[in-house]
Amino acid sequence: MKNNLSIDILSATINSVAESFVLIAPDHKVLICNTSMVKTLEIFFGKEIHIGDDYRDFVLEPLKDIYFSAFENAIQGESTTIQKETSTGEIHLWFEYKANPVYDDAKKLIGVAIYAKNIDEQKKAELAIEYLKTTYESLLNNISDSICLLDSNFKLIQFNTHFKKSILRNIGKEINLGDDFREFLFPQETDAFYTQFNSAISGKTVEDEICVHNIHGETIWILSKMYPVHDKNQTIIGVCLVAINISAKKKMELSLIENEQRFRKIIETAPVPIVIVNKSMKIQLVNPETEKIFNYESKELLGQDINILIPPRFHANHAQYQQQYIQAPKMYRMGIGRFTPAITKDGIEKIVEVSLNSFKVNDETFILAIIQDVTKRIEHENKLENQVETLEKIAWQQSHEMRKPVANILGLVQLIEYDKAYNPLLINQLHQTTKELDDVIHKIVNLTHLNR
Repeated sequence: MKNNLSIDILSATINSVAESFVLIAPDHKVLICNTSMVKTLEIFFGKEIHIGDDYRDFVLEPLKDIYFSAFENAIQGESTTIQKETSTGEIHLWFEYKANPVYDDAKKLIGVAIYAKNIDEQKKAELAIEYLKTTYESLLNNISDSICLLDSNFKLIQFNTHFKKSILRNIGKEINLGDDFREFLFPQETDAFYTQFNSAISGKTVEDEICVHNIHGETIWILSKMYPVHDKNQTIIGVCLVAINISAKKKMELSLIENEQRFRKIIETAPVPIVIVNKSMKIQLVNPETEKIFNYESKELLGQDINILIPPRFHANHAQYQQQYIQAPKMYRMGIGRFTPAITKDGIEKIVEVSLNSFKVNDETFILAIIQDVTKRIEHENKLENQVETLEKIAWQQSHEMRKPVANILGLVQLIEYDKAYNPLLINQLHQTTKELDDVIHKIVNLTHLNR
């Protein structure tokens, strides 16, 4: 009666265990099997297991090698624990299997106890987390920027491969999880780092451009961005640091700035007025010579329409020329065969020649105008032209007056040739005629001198 009670208590205890349990004799015969194991095996095999059955008949084919290995280890006195997905048809469940040797009071082997714990939900959750972690790490490692996650004490929680390589190359140190990131700072970025970190840990997103020098003496420009990192309760748990190498971009920017400064210097020191306008004919740049000739300060011209330098009565015609040039921009010299009018701030009109050329910056068209003030030259040319006209009139008028004394001289010369005797009268007449011719010549010279 007492033994039966003990067996009942033992059976009740085994059946109350959530894990599936079976005790197998050395010959694989089932000695004890709890209710959970019976139900589990029935799910996979569609039949119940009973005391005395050969347990090998209830082992799925994919698990047989594992079963025999674990069983043999248990017979030899060793315990085995393994997690394995058990599948049949559409049923796929994860179990944790344990195989332990079981001895009696005399230390004699009774058999092997196998425990099968259903860990399907737990395992699938772990696999999902592992998948997310792997995916996250893969994404991080495929990002070309250096990324790391720091806790509030500056300890490294996570970083990607690019970050690790960048630290090794530029700092010369191997970085690991749990390291204090402050030990890997460039000396030049320490102050900026603390400023950014304190802002980010306070909930702000910040960024800054930092110029540093690595262990190889190379100059590196870094765009440092920091973001606060929150947990599911929106509590800040750390800072995400993204470091982007912008050296190439920065060098290009600095080169563009240097080229622009050089270009401006050339424009500013040019000995002739230069004006640059955009496609809308708004003035973008003028040099000091432009200020001198038109009596404007540069700030008065910048942003103004180019018509500010053209007399109002010519605006309509000039607008037409502008449209023609914009449609087919090319190197073009205005003023060949005609001159271009211009006007100063004081309303004084000038005559100029303008050479035009176009260029592009970031796909935006600009027009460069080199201006030459030819007002004095034109005035001088006009004066010369008037002098030429006057001289032509003088020459025409005096030529008629010169013809008479010249004809007389010629006649007297002929008479002298025919008259072999010396005739003083002819000589006097020749002298007088020559004097008249000399007077005419002097008159021409004097008139010419007065018109210079």
